[in-house]
Amino acid sequence: MTKKKSISNEKKLACLVAILPVMMDFMEDVKDEYPHLYNRQVKKSGNDFIAEVDKMGYSLNKRVINESDEDLMEFYTQVVNMGTIFRQWLLDL
Repeated sequence: MTKKKSISNEKKLACLVAILPVMMDFMEDVKDEYPHLYNRQVKKSGNDFIAEVDKMGYSLNKRVINESDEDLMEFYTQVVNMGTIFRQWLLDL
């Protein structure tokens, strides 16, 4: 029996931090083109989501700037790369 590979929680976190800002951008992009789908509750939830992602991203960036920890820099690099790869993957679909 083949052992199933699992994704580490660190990679899951990096993925969330990388992909959420992309999704945030997409929410901003579609709200004007599809206003009938972007009702008041969706808009409020979207704005709350955007604010939380901004806070998370700001917090991560602040930690990276203020520390010289190689593991943290590697994590930040993974986040940046994942966001870039995700956007490219979507362009290639």
